[in-house]
Amino acid sequence: MVRVVRVKRNIRTGSTPGEKFLGRIFHNETVGFEEIAQMISETSSLSAGDILATLRQLETVVTWQILQGNPVELGDLGKFYFKITAKAVDILEDVTAETITRKYVRFRPSQRFYKKLRETKATIIDIDIKGLQSKTGNETPTP
Repeated sequence: MVRVVRVKRNIRTGSTPGEKFLGRIFHNETVGFEEIAQMISETSSLSAGDILATLRQLETVVTWQILQGNPVELGDLGKFYFKITAKAVDILEDVTAETITRKYVRFRPSQRFYKKLRETKATIIDIDIKGLQSKTGNETPTP
């Protein structure tokens, strides 16, 4: 279950701009390779060290493939693609590496993973963090 917090934002676009409230995902601590390796080792016959070494090698190989322009599909997780945005020019010959304005990686979840995302239940949580709205919306959160 995903946890959602309420936030206040100043919306400047659309037909009804102004101060609005919306939900945002409340992120916990980032889970790293070491924690993932430990979780996998608890449900398999492999050691955490073996799994960690495999994950590190996966990281290396995926990086190589993406930097070569090859999409990388990681099973039911989905595909990673190397993407760019570029400046438009009038003449074909003017398209050069210098016209590339941004390089990034895009992740596209598999249909199975995407279905799980859509079906995930969300719950609103009330926490006291600066910038987040309290249950009543009238209280000033403490930092």
